[in-house]
Amino acid sequence: MKHIICLAVCTLLVCSCTEKYEYNTDFTAPTSLVSPASVTLDLTSSANVILEWNGGGAADGSIVQYEVVFAAGSGNFDTPVETMQSDLGALPKLTLTHAQLNSIARRAGIASASTGDIKWTVNSSKGGVVKSVDISKTISVTRGEGIDIPPSLYLYGTGTNATDETEGRQFREAEEGVFCIYTNLANGSVHFQSATVPAESTQYYYDGTKLKEGNGEMNVTATAGHTARITVNFNTLSVTVETIANVRCIWGATFDVIGNIAYVGSGIFKADNCPVRFIDPNKPETNPPSWLSWIEERYYFIATVNGGDKCWGRMDGISSERPVGGEPLSFYELGEFTWDQWEHLWKMSGSLDMKKCTITINTNLEGLMVHQFSNITNI
Repeated sequence: MKHIICLAVCTLLVCSCTEKYEYNTDFTAPTSLVSPASVTLDLTSSANVILEWNGGGAADGSIVQYEVVFAAGSGNFDTPVETMQSDLGALPKLTLTHAQLNSIARRAGIASASTGDIKWTVNSSKGGVVKSVDISKTISVTRGEGIDIPPSLYLYGTGTNATDETEGRQFREAEEGVFCIYTNLANGSVHFQSATVPAESTQYYYDGTKLKEGNGEMNVTATAGHTARITVNFNTLSVTVETIANVRCIWGATFDVIGNIAYVGSGIFKADNCPVRFIDPNKPETNPPSWLSWIEERYYFIATVNGGDKCWGRMDGISSERPVGGEPLSFYELGEFTWDQWEHLWKMSGSLDMKKCTITINTNLEGLMVHQFSNITNI
């Protein structure tokens, strides 16, 4: 009898727990969309364009994720020109800058200084279930004067004649319409070209207020004690020149420097003979903090950008993990972030512990800014 009662109680508990922890994917899609009927773009504006939606959501009040899909006015959502998560991935709105909307409009076939339509809709998802809606909104977008984005960009001019640089080096396209190059500069001037063959190239220059197409130059001064980062933004028709200095690879737990990485030209930073010793609480010579109870191998890079420290670290949303070999080049890609001690770290390969190596940052390797370890020898 006791056995029967015990079995009944266990069955009841299992059923109760199953009911309590069952994941509910019951949700509905939005019922209405709200956006401006028309937008005249101003790439210098700090104002935002807001897309919102009403209705829908989860029956139990849990989080539903939203994705906004854009298409050309005459196109369809099966071949979108852009797809973006809503604000924070779960808010019923999407905040767009004029530059972002300009980029979407360009991909939708709206030429500069022209007006055309884009349309948008929303997909909702929860627990792997995706629901679309049969409604959309159309926005009439007027683009201002602009320049077509070239497929590539190169640096030219007398300002490129630093001893460790060459004219005609290629920019890296950091994002659509945004090109970036790290370089040393001489006193002189620079301009930008879409190709290395003059007959096939379009020239661009910055006049101090706006990026323009045509024959012109931008004056630059020689870099001294730092490296220049030039960013050419065709979305906002802007050009910025920033100083990069004091690049170093450090341990995330102690901030101890693994290697001070100097610029050596051609977009490459390098440090040779860097000793690597994982931080071990049983090895005082590795400078373990008092709270550490495990062997710590997490690292990132710090660079002084325009006088302030920035983290050059692993891309957002990816936790640190030890490489085992065969990782794609993108595993070592660097992004630039506000420095936070426990964000954007990598773990070093176990094969690097108690070794010396060369640490290299290549700012344009196969279209990526990446770091690498080479010339590995015993300490």
